[in-house]
Amino acid sequence: MQFNVTPAAKRNALTFCGIGLALFIVIVFAHLASDQVPLGVSVVFGAASAIFLLLGVGKLIEPDVSLVITPEHIRYLHRRGSWQVSWDNIIRYDVPRISRVLELEDAPFIGFRLHDVDEVLRSVSPRLASALLFEQRQLLTMALRHERPDQTDYSQYFDIPDRYVSPAGTVYKGLIASFGLRMEQLRELLGYDLYVSASALDREIYEFKAHLQHLQASRNHS
Repeated sequence: MQFNVTPAAKRNALTFCGIGLALFIVIVFAHLASDQVPLGVSVVFGAASAIFLLLGVGKLIEPDVSLVITPEHIRYLHRRGSWQVSWDNIIRYDVPRISRVLELEDAPFIGFRLHDVDEVLRSVSPRLASALLFEQRQLLTMALRHERPDQTDYSQYFDIPDRYVSPAGTVYKGLIASFGLRMEQLRELLGYDLYVSASALDREIYEFKAHLQHLQASRNHS
């Protein structure tokens, strides 16, 4: 049985576009009705309209389905490509937690620890690898600040590698090498290789984790 995940963020796309369009209409009518509209007001309304429209369009162009979950695999869909991992390759999954002084803070991701990272590296495209490297940069920075507080030089975590050799000995180059190294770094810092943002989910992150456990149990008993 196949389960498709429609990201909650996708549902707000038309709302953002509507707000942006409404703000644009307001400022246009204001200028038509009067020549005394302050420049500052026009700039603020115009900028807000553009931001809401850009956010709305950005959400609209994302795939309607972010995850496809079957008894055999989990497939992640992004406008830049996709990756796929089999259930048998997953050691565990959870919400990564970052140390913050005396407390632990949840990162807004579901993390997957894998037996074999090559399965993902073989399926991910350079375009998607580039997008995920950018999207996970903040996660890496946050993890470094709190998991390596005594380290003063973080440049090694942001250097572009000439190549990446997976634990199985496969050599990758280019953007796939950078993504492979990022997976290794995040595993070292947070314990997981692969991450799915909470914005790609259709429910609260711990609720989604419980649903994923239910799907896995159903798979094991089928």
